[in-house]
Amino acid sequence: MNVPRAGSTRFAIRNNSRIAYDPGKEPEESGNPAIVLMHDLLADRTAFLAQRAALGVASRVITPDARGHGASATLANQWYTMAELAQDIVAILDVEEIQMVHLVGHGLGGATAFEVARRFPERVATLTMIEPALFGVLDNDLSSAVVGARNEFRSTDRAAGDAAYKGLTDKALDTYLLPRWGNGWREAVSKVRLGAIRRHASSLAGLLPAIDGYTVAKNELRLFLVPTRIVLGADAHPVVRLSAERLAANLPAARIETMELADRPNTPFSGNGAVRLNPLLTGFLFDQ
Repeated sequence: MNVPRAGSTRFAIRNNSRIAYDPGKEPEESGNPAIVLMHDLLADRTAFLAQRAALGVASRVITPDARGHGASATLANQWYTMAELAQDIVAILDVEEIQMVHLVGHGLGGATAFEVARRFPERVATLTMIEPALFGVLDNDLSSAVVGARNEFRSTDRAAGDAAYKGLTDKALDTYLLPRWGNGWREAVSKVRLGAIRRHASSLAGLLPAIDGYTVAKNELRLFLVPTRIVLGADAHPVVRLSAERLAANLPAARIETMELADRPNTPFSGNGAVRLNPLLTGFLFDQ
């Protein structure tokens, strides 16, 4: 198969959606499975530039744009499910004729990666979830305080999604990001990053409900045997931390790692934070 050079864009067509992705490039000497890097809400495939450079030496690296992000269009006033987002990734793998992959996802991308591995475990060599948006694991928790924190998080996300649906961009972004990044979040990001965040804001309307509605029963989690790493930022929001810890406790093949993911508070992959992730990924993915 003629693989285009890294930096190009292809589209996988599924139903009414066109999913954009960089197909990556196969290294001259590599027997490793391809790696799929999936970004978080309000980001795009460029969020993983440092990882693509480090991992692309030993494996082909594919970076999709999630629906409503980058070059992937969103359908107006349409809500999605995590199963649909997972099928988008599988559509890319099928187009590229790839049978086995390592999955790496951040936030929304982590939840999408989990759903791919859950539905198609035979196609997934390893799963790495960076602060995954799998907050449903906290529903019906034995701790009323945990349930309360989860419900408060859910309420603000629903309000953010509703504001985005109504086209209230600033309100949607403040409602979504203030609990995560704190006051002054606009000043903490570059002008380029802020522009990208604003461009992607409408995607909150369709994707926050997908996150909110995604749940997996504990007994199913305990049957999930794909080798898994869960990466948690040292400054993670309490709900993000709690959900990661619950996942690690219930997934038999999972281990949790905590590390500094940012040089600036609450701005994932800023500065050297992006580079710090690389040794963990290369060790886990290539030592299997």
